[in-house]
Amino acid sequence: MHTKFVKDDYNDQEWSNKNKFTKPNGIFEPNRQNHTTFVPTKLPPSFFYDHELVMLLAKAERKVGELKGKGSELSNPYILVRAYLKREAVLSSKIEGTLASLEDLNKHEAVGNIGKSESEHLRLREVLNYVSALEKSLAKIRDGKRKVDLDLIKEAHKELLTGVHGEDKSPGEFRKTQNWIVTIKGTTQEINYTPPSPEKIPELLDNLQAFFQTNHDSMSALIQCAIIHYQFESIHPFLDGNGRIGRLLLPLILYEKRLLPEPLLYLSAYFDKYQQEYYNGLLAVSQKSKWREWIKFFLKAFAEQADETIKSIQKLLDLQKKYKDVIRQQNTSSNVLLLAEHLFANPYITIPNAMKFLDVTYPTAKNVVMTLVNVGILTQTNIVYKSKVFLAEEIEENLNVE
Repeated sequence: MHTKFVKDDYNDQEWSNKNKFTKPNGIFEPNRQNHTTFVPTKLPPSFFYDHELVMLLAKAERKVGELKGKGSELSNPYILVRAYLKREAVLSSKIEGTLASLEDLNKHEAVGNIGKSESEHLRLREVLNYVSALEKSLAKIRDGKRKVDLDLIKEAHKELLTGVHGEDKSPGEFRKTQNWIVTIKGTTQEINYTPPSPEKIPELLDNLQAFFQTNHDSMSALIQCAIIHYQFESIHPFLDGNGRIGRLLLPLILYEKRLLPEPLLYLSAYFDKYQQEYYNGLLAVSQKSKWREWIKFFLKAFAEQADETIKSIQKLLDLQKKYKDVIRQQNTSSNVLLLAEHLFANPYITIPNAMKFLDVTYPTAKNVVMTLVNVGILTQTNIVYKSKVFLAEEIEENLNVE
């Protein structure tokens, strides 16, 4: 079974599971073509805090606080921010069926599109677009000039779909036609959700923007993220890329609210691990108003991913310390330490890339790279390229995702 988002594919069929909307979080309403759409209730939602939810919230906030402390130990947070950001791009794209590994992404950044078919290149391009959309959005928030708003979301969407599959689906513009969420079972398609009509999108998005721009003193930002993600996906405001933009929103909101000093926490690994539960949870809010269950799922995601990120950062910090100790014993230049640190953002390196990064001559860059080879940090790969390609295997092993 596979879920995808389509348009112009309705054929006047009714929803296959409309009868499952036993306690809907919204109303059914016909669009201009007289097709039945679902209009979610405006925010904020109504739910109560049971004991389990309170305990899960306490655990999630504690783990996020621990991650904040661990992040403060980073001497150069940007290095790991970019590494984790790329992992998020790979996993968020994987949920939508775009299969590209972090290894392939790092190789591509280091040496370009060598030995790749056109389809493989386009898959990598989609992931790279996600990286770019997230990086640019975070940069706009970081300088304090922008907040998370509808314009920022549209800018990120345009970046996401430029030059890749979906570039014909109005990048950077909210949809003006109807779309559907369809379940594929073999050769048959079943509509299991029809988002609101285009005419309803402006008021729903204005309400969503007001919700995430309001300071909700009585509601944790982690719970706000769960609510915002559901509402964005239920509105489904774009013709393509809604899932990726909906997940991209989460680190932006956390960063704007300064829950973390740097954007180190991402949830797509958890959503990928529990993908069916993720989709079922979204649908259960629409069908049965199961907000509390959805929020619990999100809080578990925050707690688990924060814990895994803490452990991952500690391993990388241990590696950094190990490398610094080894390099300092060589009594070599500071450039060797700089390049070793840079490898945590991308463990693949060539001498020309090192030359550019360090802003030194080719002989100097070669000497730095070979020093890292001699101390066992870098290994020459068998990648066929115009220059030798080296890899920091221990770093790749600690950063990699399935």
